[in-house]
Amino acid sequence: MSEQQTQNAHLPIDAWVDILLLASRDMNISVSSELVRNAATWSAGHDKTDTIIDIAYASGLDAQFISVDIDSISEAMLPFILPLNDALGFVTAINKETLTAHFCAANSFFERQISIRDFSDKSKIDILLLSRHQRVRGDRLETYIEKKPESWLRGIFASNWTIIGQLCLGSLFGNLLAIGTSLFAMQVWDRVIPGRSINTLWVLASGVAIALLLDLFMKTARVAVTDHFGKQADLKLSAMFYARTLNIRNDARPRSPGTLIAQLRDLDQMRELLTSSTLGVLIDLPFVLVFLFIIWLLGGPLVWVPIAAIPLIILPGVLLQIPLAKLSNQGMDESMLRNAILMESIYRAEDIKLLQAEPRFRRLWNEVNKVNGDISLKQRRIASFLMNFSQMIQQFAYIGVIIVGVYGILDSQLSFGAVLACSILTSRTIAPLAQVPAVLGRLQNARVGKKALDGLLTLPVDHDANTDYYHKPNIRGNYSFENVLYGYGPEEKPALIIPKLKIKAGEKIAVLGRVGAGKSTFLRMLSGLSSPIQGQVQLDGTPLKMVDIADIRRDVGAVLQESSLFYGTLRDNLLIANPLANDEQLLEALKLTCADQLVLNQPHGLDLKLRESGVGLSGGQKQAILLSRLYLRAPNTLLLDEPTASLDEATELSVLEHMKNWLGDRTLIVATHRYPVLSLVDRIIMIENGRIVRDGPKDVLLSNLKTVPTPNQTDDVQKRRPAPRKV
Repeated sequence: MSEQQTQNAHLPIDAWVDILLLASRDMNISVSSELVRNAATWSAGHDKTDTIIDIAYASGLDAQFISVDIDSISEAMLPFILPLNDALGFVTAINKETLTAHFCAANSFFERQISIRDFSDKSKIDILLLSRHQRVRGDRLETYIEKKPESWLRGIFASNWTIIGQLCLGSLFGNLLAIGTSLFAMQVWDRVIPGRSINTLWVLASGVAIALLLDLFMKTARVAVTDHFGKQADLKLSAMFYARTLNIRNDARPRSPGTLIAQLRDLDQMRELLTSSTLGVLIDLPFVLVFLFIIWLLGGPLVWVPIAAIPLIILPGVLLQIPLAKLSNQGMDESMLRNAILMESIYRAEDIKLLQAEPRFRRLWNEVNKVNGDISLKQRRIASFLMNFSQMIQQFAYIGVIIVGVYGILDSQLSFGAVLACSILTSRTIAPLAQVPAVLGRLQNARVGKKALDGLLTLPVDHDANTDYYHKPNIRGNYSFENVLYGYGPEEKPALIIPKLKIKAGEKIAVLGRVGAGKSTFLRMLSGLSSPIQGQVQLDGTPLKMVDIADIRRDVGAVLQESSLFYGTLRDNLLIANPLANDEQLLEALKLTCADQLVLNQPHGLDLKLRESGVGLSGGQKQAILLSRLYLRAPNTLLLDEPTASLDEATELSVLEHMKNWLGDRTLIVATHRYPVLSLVDRIIMIENGRIVRDGPKDVLLSNLKTVPTPNQTDDVQKRRPAPRKV
């Protein structure tokens, strides 16, 4: 990138976000502005040029910086973004002497004509070319055009067709140079030896030496280019599938995380497909015909020997793909089960030890490994047989050429040199074919892996690019339930049934009920993590499922029972909530939850290292940090699930006092068994067996609970608290 491009790229990122969103709207692309701005927020400290390209991609656009002569700008380049000294213009039209550009300023847009003469003092100008990331297709065409799933693997090769072409061209020259060895042997035996021409020998030797050096260079370059292509494709696929995994709706995720990890590990099969050992063989296969043609020119009927050997090498590999496919599918299933057991054993090691359940898990692990080992053994046996069989056919082909060549020599139809050259070329012809069975095995594994990855792509996601969501700049927290039914599976009992419920913005509500009553499920539905299988949940008058999930995440914050900490420093865990927060804001958030003592009482401060899931911290410390993280997001609506269950009494009262002052007119919905938490609320909803059995003002319901026992009555609501525990 030129110096001027670098300068342009360093215009404020917010300006790039605004102009790219304007470009998306002008090109009729529906995108989530909140997602785009969130991507820009996390770009702090990264290369600005790459960041701009990423922001454009998040806006539904493909972008590319180029430097062009002012006279060469044409309508074919439209639309594009033109960086000026202190502004960015979205150019949509070109006249003879002017450019029509749109600008953003103070949340408003205006149009301006830019004179081309203003750039007369510049030899080149820098522009950002834009194009739609997805092609638009009218609904009327869908009736006549068959819908085909997008092939992401085909797209990898299609987007790198120039590299594939270079590899094929390099292979052509490399294989032609390899013919030099055969021709050298032929000339030596047919001309040098009979004529005793030593000078000719050294001339031929010099020529073949140069050919071998060039062949070495071509092979090295081909491997380097192939591996670079494989690396870039691997990075692109890994980024795509990781992003897709994060975007999968929570209620659509596989129940076992190990299954999901096993599916992602199938990327290894794709990586193996893109290596030089596989691509090189596939590219070399067409040149078998070239070698057969050369053998025919030199040896005539000798060509029938390698032609007869080719099907003998290929057919067994093709026929054995049937059992290999079956074994690959079985291996994938066992791999998923193996990963599930391994993850459960690692993350629940303490429980396994306390329950003395090590023998059970060892037995499960050994059983799965035995089945997995048997499958791998069968696959290796088939692969070994195919490899050995191919080598045998290759040797038979060499011997066959010699035998047929002897008859030709005796009949004076062939020279000894021609037979020798054809025997060398036969080995070269059969060599890539001998690797076909191994390549077919890799292709089989890649096919099974692609099937698993395709299944991952079919899972519903939080933000579907094909759906036009409602974008809300401010979500207040008005909820409405109409005939809502939620269940975890078609064969399981409904976990939540709510015929009708309304929650007004600014209300403070406690959700009470026994263990397993459906409180957590209720909160997950309010947060958008779970969707009802029947009925409708509305948020601020709009169906929740149609509201842009990025807007919901911005204004609806939650600390659920499953909420956890991540590996890294305490600062890292807090900055996840607000990447732009400074240390003063971090300490203020920790102070609100009494977690500031964790920073003050140890030498590392905010750089305190945390392990996965906060292992090493007490339950109260983890809960306090999670609440601090929520404060940093400052959402309009708070969803809390047992927010003080692990805090001691004194800390709990202090945290609740800070929270009460901080809440203001925010909406609060908290599920709890703790009586002190009720000081935050003015309304209580009681849930039993997934149904709302009571709903009303706090004072009325508490007075009723004191006089009339109910199944929902808990010890905590009766003011019986557990023994104090320290944070």
